[in-house]
Amino acid sequence: MTATRVPVVSGPVHGGRGWPFGSPLEDLEARGYLVEEFFLTGTASSYVLADGPKASIDGMWSVEPADEAAYVTRAYVVRPVDPNEFNGAVIVNWQNVTIGVDFGMPDLDQLERGYAWVGVTTQRVAMEGQPSLAEGMPATTGLRAWDPERYSALSHPGDAYSYDIFSQAGRLLRDRGSSGIEMLGGLEPRLLIATGGSQSAMRLGSYINIAHQRDRVFDGFLLTVHWGICPPPPDMGLVESWQLAEDFTFAGSARIRDDGGVPILVINSESETLMTSLVRQADTDTFRFWEMAGTAHGGGEQSDAMTAVLGRDGIGEGLPEVAGRNTIVWDYVARAAMERLVEWIETGRPPASIAPIELDPAGAGGIRRDAVGNAVGGVRLPELVAPLATHSGTNTQNPLAALMGKSTPLPASRIAELYRDYDEFLKGWEGAVDDLANLGLVLPDAIANLKARGRFAWDGALSSAQS
Repeated sequence: MTATRVPVVSGPVHGGRGWPFGSPLEDLEARGYLVEEFFLTGTASSYVLADGPKASIDGMWSVEPADEAAYVTRAYVVRPVDPNEFNGAVIVNWQNVTIGVDFGMPDLDQLERGYAWVGVTTQRVAMEGQPSLAEGMPATTGLRAWDPERYSALSHPGDAYSYDIFSQAGRLLRDRGSSGIEMLGGLEPRLLIATGGSQSAMRLGSYINIAHQRDRVFDGFLLTVHWGICPPPPDMGLVESWQLAEDFTFAGSARIRDDGGVPILVINSESETLMTSLVRQADTDTFRFWEMAGTAHGGGEQSDAMTAVLGRDGIGEGLPEVAGRNTIVWDYVARAAMERLVEWIETGRPPASIAPIELDPAGAGGIRRDAVGNAVGGVRLPELVAPLATHSGTNTQNPLAALMGKSTPLPASRIAELYRDYDEFLKGWEGAVDDLANLGLVLPDAIANLKARGRFAWDGALSSAQS
């Protein structure tokens, strides 16, 4: 029965504060995009392991449907108004709830490439909120308390049902359901691509191991900053998933099965390296793992946009301000990854295979570092090929702030040892950009801007060193 369920959709939703929680601040209508929110009502199944009480770390789980429960959730859609601007691919995002609210929004660059984007509220915390999980993470009350007029009808039976809810949302986008309401405004999707970051990437890993084998709704998966954790069925909460196990893995540590017949691309920062190293898996015909040396979990333009939106919606201060936070912006790799994933789905040709970040050969449990202090191996961004700073994926602050990582500028004397002059530095930086382009990790229209960053970086480094 679970393989054919489609929820009833109602909407577009109006009223209350007047906008979907967490939606972008930009005037998307002026850019040619429509933002609409819908409610999805249905009955979902949970899953249990069919072959024993403990899930195997290899992710090759045999599961079967268990209890059923009713739900009412939301999805908000951002799509081109003009059907001729639609490229045929729909990004279906598993909304993130780590900081106690339901969050996720489209990348404007991807919208401008013709994608439609759908954020599905999949986990219970989004509606009910959660207590503080750690220092720096406030307690929250959820969507129903944030806007009772708009969201009072929402109801979630628990995260054990989240996998079937996500499948049903995807299925609805394909066949439009029985309500006659067009969530995509009549757009005909050619591809459905499931995405999620951080805790949502963990949940997508579980989804692949649990539900994809049965449902086959999505054509590909893009997981970003995945922790090497896939909570096993029927459910395992975030805190429990991170508990240290007897074998020095974590309670939720698991690989992502790659036998589902569709491409899976994982893009990670250095922040997750030590945890994912416990469950590293080789690239295959359906699996690729890109690990960006020197980068931080919370780096990039999207984290700044997230903070601004959460400020508008009155949810604390968003991500914390961190002195000396990691300065590497890596959004361009994520954008290229989406294009490579679409090509992979359509042509069967996988993207580049790149060796991961190297671990300390002395067995100290850390990351191997070069003479500057930067990680060895992984995707080599220009900040590591032509370094002006030492970059780390973490810092010593509270758990949420630690996700912002750390960058420590090199002193002028060290810069002088590394480069004869500006031209030598720029040659290294621009060469690194060209190498990324040849690997398909930076899109052609982003190359000039990325090379220009090198010129600004040099000026900024010298100014900092002299001050």
